[in-house]
Amino acid sequence: MLLSLLACSSDFGLTHADRPRAEATEESPANTDTAEVESEPTDTAVEAEPADTAVPGDTANDPAPEDDCTTTDDLVYVLARDDGALYTFDPSSLSFTRLGVVSCRTSSDPASMAISRDGVAYIRYADESVYAVALDTLACTATTYSDRRTSFDSFGMGYATDEAGTWRDHLYVANSDTLGVLDPSTWEIHTLGRMASQSELTGNASGELWAMLPLEVPAELQRLDKTTGEVAERLTLRDFPSASQIDTFAFATWDGSFYLFVSENGSNAGSDVYEVTPSGAMSKVLGRVGFDVVGAGVSTCAPG
Repeated sequence: MLLSLLACSSDFGLTHADRPRAEATEESPANTDTAEVESEPTDTAVEAEPADTAVPGDTANDPAPEDDCTTTDDLVYVLARDDGALYTFDPSSLSFTRLGVVSCRTSSDPASMAISRDGVAYIRYADESVYAVALDTLACTATTYSDRRTSFDSFGMGYATDEAGTWRDHLYVANSDTLGVLDPSTWEIHTLGRMASQSELTGNASGELWAMLPLEVPAELQRLDKTTGEVAERLTLRDFPSASQIDTFAFATWDGSFYLFVSENGSNAGSDVYEVTPSGAMSKVLGRVGFDVVGAGVSTCAPG
């Protein structure tokens, strides 16, 4: 069963990799829920290629550049569908700050966003183009990424550090069934392993990579092994809106919690914001923020 979600995965043809999708429920999300947490391996990766990662070591002998994180806020960045405006979202105060409008030379809708430590928002559009947006000026530059060359199709993306305590990170991508790592210096993708279904990605400075899988029934957050794509931990979101209810969705992690931005079909008042705590408790912390969030990203400068 194919689904299209206009979201941080806006143009995804969302499908399961290995099994047909069960029918989603039509229940509306409750204000508070407790997710189920599991630690469980899944199938081993196929066609795995090692990412070009730095050798872990003493950060004293591998110091960050002097300008590290100077042009990137340590908050969550979100992108509005309505007018292309970019905002920061402060989870500590549950407030948005408008930065300005992103104007890239494409007629396609934005579909996914990742934030680098050096002040760049990478935005993938529905036509599979990827643009680099400077966070300090919002100047937009087309990259040389080519889906014709990678044949990876629509993907979600997010950064995660190589390990806790290091500044070195990599940009991970996930399509309908595959996890990979994307190198912005070459715009090549190295595949790492299989995934159950379409997902968005987020990561943190603790070396963790997390995926949001809205097609799972119930929806799931999964902590992934960054070399194989195997599932290391699951958070089951039993009262999260079903895929058939969702118009747009995006998510990011911040200080150990997850923030999910969801607008439902038929709503004209913008996205709801859910928080999932490290213990798995889910609650709606904001309702109808006034605009539909189609992209969310956080750099590894943010608290992990």
